Amino acid sequence: MSALKWAVMSLVAVFLLMSNFTIANAASNPGNVVKIDAPPSNGTAGPTEPVSGRAQLLKGYSLWIVPYDPAAGRYYPPASPVRVQNDTTWSTRLSLANVFAVEKTFQIYAIAANSSAASSLSIDAASQTGMAKLPPGAKAVDAITVTRVAADTAGAAASRSASAIPSTATPSATGGNLLARSRNTLPGFEALYALGSLAVIFAALRLRRQF
Repeated sequence: MSALKWAVMSLVAVFLLMSNFTIANAASNPGNVVKIDAPPSNGTAGPTEPVSGRAQLLKGYSLWIVPYDPAAGRYYPPASPVRVQNDTTWSTRLSLANVFAVEKTFQIYAIAANSSAASSLSIDAASQTGMAKLPPGAKAVDAITVTRVAADTAGAAASRSASAIPSTATPSATGGNLLARSRNTLPGFEALYALGSLAVIFAALRLRRQF
């Protein structure tokens, strides 16, 4: 086989490998992924409610667990973000004592914020007046609806099964990318790889006939 034939075959193989790598890299980076596991949606929340879940955040983003009052149309961010352990799990205790009245229904949002948005959330938390909309750079990834109760209840932080992750976010969480979607980061990758291999073989056979 001539040097020209080897060169052409090598170029085709490199092109196909780079194409597959680009597709895999884009699909494996779906964005900020956060899931609230506890308390369960449509459950109850006491004055100091334990909230926990899982998260995969992009570099430069932090996680904020923020209650939202749909009647007033205002978010009430805490003073600081939640720490994500080993880029996997997180937990916090949300103070609701002076925000929502007993029997009031509201949402708890999981919000991914860049550094600029994080500063805005922290400043608003100090004012304790709430904000009408999230600052630029902050995005609600998941949300649950709960009803405020008078006292903390045992088992309020019971987690949902990690294997039973819904495939879609709640209606109030905008633009959420869920953990369930990130499990299969590249649908059809095997098919793309097979097609790439066939293309290399086909190109080699054509070159063999020409030379």
